[in-house]
Amino acid sequence: MKMAYRALLAALATLPVSAIVSAQALPKTPATPTTPATPATPAASPVAPGPQRPSRFDEIDTNHDGVISRDEFLAGEKKRFDEFDTNHDGKIDAKEIASSPPLMERNLKTAERMVKQWDTNDDGVVTADEFNKNAQDRFAKQDPDNTGKITKRTPPTQPSPMMMMKPGQMQAPAPLQPVPPATTDKNAKDPNKH
Repeated sequence: MKMAYRALLAALATLPVSAIVSAQALPKTPATPTTPATPATPAASPVAPGPQRPSRFDEIDTNHDGVISRDEFLAGEKKRFDEFDTNHDGKIDAKEIASSPPLMERNLKTAERMVKQWDTNDDGVVTADEFNKNAQDRFAKQDPDNTGKITKRTPPTQPSPMMMMKPGQMQAPAPLQPVPPATTDKNAKDPNKH
């Protein structure tokens, strides 16, 4: 189900925005006893779901043997660098990475999730009223006592052991718990003997 949803999102992401908007504006065909109501679609532009995008592993494993060799890995990283190097000068900076196709795709998916969350009438756009309603709801969650104010959260007075650890430092193991003494019943079977 999750993969089908991702495939649908990937297919929708490739559609021009005008096609999505015009499809939403078309009237729905009336439902009959045998067929449910469906949006009318122009006959000239049928939309078929696109192929599912391969995983990052599958993209790098170019000979599809289930193993990524050093050469395959480095070739995949060169391709990634080239995707980030949008002006093709052999160098990348933060602006190029941010405007590169991989990050633009990720940003689009994030934006689609935001619109889906805020778009209460599911028309594909967020009005100022819908955005304001969402902001009101978020404020109410932060103001459970209905005081009309959000109070700054105070950090815990005692830092947790995890907060005191340095990056890469392992957490100390939990102290050992005492082991109960062995039974002295001579008739009890030894679990190590068969």
